Amino acid sequence: MNKLTTLHLANGAVMGLRNQRTIPLHYGQPDAEYQAVRQNILLTDYSHFGIAQVAGEDCWELLNLMVSADVSSIRDEQAIYSLILDEQGYIVTDLYILCDEDRFILLSEWYSGEALCGMINQIWQQHHDRLPEIEQVLPLDNMLGMLHFEGPYSWELLAELYGIDVIGLPFLEHMHINDMLLLRAGKHGEFSYKLIGTFEQLAEAWQRAVVVGEKYQLRTGGLDFQRQVRLENPCWDPAVMTPFSRCPVELQMQWMLRYNKGDFVGREAVLQRLEQGIPQRAVGIIIKGEPLAEQQPDQTVLFNDKPAGSLMTAGYCPELQATVGRVMLNRDVAYANIDHFILQGESTARAASTTAIPFIRNFSFMVNPAEHSFINPARPKNIFEQSQWKQQQENSAAQAD
Repeated sequence: MNKLTTLHLANGAVMGLRNQRTIPLHYGQPDAEYQAVRQNILLTDYSHFGIAQVAGEDCWELLNLMVSADVSSIRDEQAIYSLILDEQGYIVTDLYILCDEDRFILLSEWYSGEALCGMINQIWQQHHDRLPEIEQVLPLDNMLGMLHFEGPYSWELLAELYGIDVIGLPFLEHMHINDMLLLRAGKHGEFSYKLIGTFEQLAEAWQRAVVVGEKYQLRTGGLDFQRQVRLENPCWDPAVMTPFSRCPVELQMQWMLRYNKGDFVGREAVLQRLEQGIPQRAVGIIIKGEPLAEQQPDQTVLFNDKPAGSLMTAGYCPELQATVGRVMLNRDVAYANIDHFILQGESTARAASTTAIPFIRNFSFMVNPAEHSFINPARPKNIFEQSQWKQQQENSAAQAD
């Protein structure tokens, strides 16, 4: 047991397993933890992420053969979000790849560092003659963990903790702080930062963040918050998607594939599938009114009274006052903004419409660090206060003239 896990147990976290790691599921109030992500800051332990590193002059070429993104496009302190496919062109996992001086660091939510290294080594064995300059393929998640800061004001807390440079950190870039690595990256549309370090470093960082974060109304939490945010802002989740498809085109994740970079595992299979035409596609769905009494996966979706697909996942979105989710539809009707769908349950039938995703516009998109502050009373905290603040600024300028 590491110091971070000991800290969670001492503070009453409800623990569970993810990716072979014991990790907090929640800190007693999952709904409040979700609200913190959308309104303030949620601090969670993301040490379930597998971490691996690859070093050597040929390592970028090796990774380019394994992942769908173009690794050659990133430079030191930059990162890229990508997929690993199998030979049939189906998704194995998503991952982040960080360029960190003379090495690349891989982060996967669903595979351990050892499993990532196994995949890397398999590709290397196939191409060893043309890629001899690989110095190291090493799992790191036995030594390193990860904290996750997410929410509209996570940047403000981290700037207080680690310096003003945090505010200027672009999306998918990272910086070194106090012998740790801070990556700005996330899947849910909010300001999101991942702090990677030893478990001792992270336990200390957690405690300090809790103290300093009190004035930001920071809340500690676990992974259960993901279900709601990933319902509203869908991303790769094997538990939800695998029963229906692992094809990136059917799941509308083809934007993560760079066909023109050259060969990579699964490329030809995906291109062949595109040429043949896919039979189905995942689409967002919205059902207005009261929450669904039935929302089990595999419920039939009807279009003009004929079966057209199946429900993948659904849940109630308080902001929209509607049930939202994703459905896998026959390609002829798999488009956004179409009415006349019926979600057929065992005892209920509800009218539904397809829609684009994500379902909500995240508050973080409306927060500007140059104008907003959670702790400065002279600055607006949210978009509703911002219009009043700007009007006051304009009135003051007019009076000065």
